[in-house]
Amino acid sequence: MPTFLVVGAGATGIGAAVRLTELGIDHLVVDAGERLGGMSASVTDGAGFTWDLGGHVLHSHFADFDRAVQASGVQMHHVTRNGWVWLHGDGPQSLVPTPIQQQLAELPADLDPDAPIGHLADYYRNNFGSRLYGEFFEPYNRKMWTLPLERVDHEWTSLRSGSAARNVPVLGLAGGPPAPASTFPYPVGGTGALWQAVHDRLMTPDALRLRTRVLGIDPRAREAHLDDGSTVRFRFCISTAPVTDALGWIGWSEGVSTLHASRVHAVGLGYSGPPPTTLADKTWLYCPADSVPWYRATMLSNYDPANAGPGRWNILCEVPIFADDPISAPDAVEGVQRSLQLLGADPGKVVSRFVETLEFGYPVPTLGRDRLLRAADVRLRAHGIYSRGRFGGWRYESSNQDYGYVQGRQAVDNALSGTPEDVYWHPERY
Repeated sequence: MPTFLVVGAGATGIGAAVRLTELGIDHLVVDAGERLGGMSASVTDGAGFTWDLGGHVLHSHFADFDRAVQASGVQMHHVTRNGWVWLHGDGPQSLVPTPIQQQLAELPADLDPDAPIGHLADYYRNNFGSRLYGEFFEPYNRKMWTLPLERVDHEWTSLRSGSAARNVPVLGLAGGPPAPASTFPYPVGGTGALWQAVHDRLMTPDALRLRTRVLGIDPRAREAHLDDGSTVRFRFCISTAPVTDALGWIGWSEGVSTLHASRVHAVGLGYSGPPPTTLADKTWLYCPADSVPWYRATMLSNYDPANAGPGRWNILCEVPIFADDPISAPDAVEGVQRSLQLLGADPGKVVSRFVETLEFGYPVPTLGRDRLLRAADVRLRAHGIYSRGRFGGWRYESSNQDYGYVQGRQAVDNALSGTPEDVYWHPERY
């Protein structure tokens, strides 16, 4: 039997498998999907457009991740950040550069950053004032999380991966210096190309089974039952399946219903010809307006021109699916096309329409989430199960690609020797 069973071939599962390959420990990786990368996969449609499943920005805080990227051999574009807010969704006149708080003429008079904070709504009101809260932070975050902000914790704002110190948002308000222009790396061929190359160069050959779903796990026997009819015994399991599934494997339901994941339609439109001037230099746009179906749009052809091909451009929009008023995939595509027409995108030049519905978009940091996760982790590890990654760990603030990759590595080391898993629980240290 393999010493380790790895469930999922996204960033975390690949990180675990690379570490096991380095250690020479036998393992098996299974993934229900048809491609590597999980949420960081890339899809090329029938018209030749390449789509990521989200607006990914590649960061690195870890030497282990740097080594994996270098060993992959994948070339990188260095893309200049140029994010904008489409504040009212009514045309180019309401496009505002990010960060939006720096566009105020003067500091709000109702800032109170030392006031008590009970949830995310309090955090934004206290730190940015009622005007910015009402015009941007509340509507945008409600679209992104698909929940009222009173149900979302605020602690993630000081733990979000990428910052080693607590955020001090008031310093970025009116009168502060503009943020310096910066670039970020983006893999040639899309984010999925990076993870495919890491697999090809750093993972054990024949240790991966795609299109293979875990139907259930017997925690006492430490056996996984797969949909190909086979049974796999293991000593340890690194699972990136939703932690709600993992808790079902051990028959634990206490508090699980309080966990919430957003649902998203990833809608991509590919156009012939050049992009309109309003979008030609943008990397991404945020939109809080209820009249616009998406909350974030990513100009993938500005990340890598090959995502669209010569003489074409493409844009990916993330459309939230609210439980009380769900939007269908066809309606999401139609709504995206209409909204982009207001920014100058000619609907007559659309040559590709892509949509993929993600049942798990974001793991939402709801109130009480961490208490539940810590209790669940103790129960799962008692059965040799390490539930990690974007939804396995359910910690949004720990789920950038580099953090996910190192989560997998650290889970392996913790299982074997008790080495601390700082990346999962303490992203703010890096």
